[in-house]
Amino acid sequence: MWSISLDWIVLAVLVFWAVGAYNRIMRLRTACVQAFGALDSYLLQAQGLLGEWAAAQAGQADLAGAHRLAHAAWQQSLAALGAALAGARARPLHAQTMQGLESAHAAQYVAWQALKNLPGAPEDPAWRLRWQQQQAQTGLAADQFNTAVAQYNAAIAQFPARVLAWFFGFRAARPLQPALGAQPADTAA
Repeated sequence: MWSISLDWIVLAVLVFWAVGAYNRIMRLRTACVQAFGALDSYLLQAQGLLGEWAAAQAGQADLAGAHRLAHAAWQQSLAALGAALAGARARPLHAQTMQGLESAHAAQYVAWQALKNLPGAPEDPAWRLRWQQQQAQTGLAADQFNTAVAQYNAAIAQFPARVLAWFFGFRAARPLQPALGAQPADTAA
């Protein structure tokens, strides 16, 4: 007859539980990364749309004085946000990286407001509609990312899984501020 001790049964249950819990955490991490991929594509589309608007303004203005300064600040904010997006793309669950993305987005918002409020800024209703649609999509993608992050954080905070998270070095992710995808939408050109 086969004689299996209680110790081996308990060990087998623990091993199967650990493998299942690890796989669940990895699925949730993957869901966060995929959700950030969608958000990243919408943020890049928004960058392109804002670049079109800035190019239209630069074509209409002579870029003297305040126009030149606002345009230079705008170009710097585009570069900073591009670098922050590249960093977030590489590490979308790293809290400091996501905080840097939010900071770069806020700096871009300030530069956008300075550029948009200059005298002679173009007013295009078709562009405004495209911008509002873009911001709605970006806001939805940010919400989906935040939902995925909340599920991941909840999973690694539960007691038995918390031990695995500590052992494998899983850290809580940082959700994005709700306004990340929607800040400029309220005052679009």
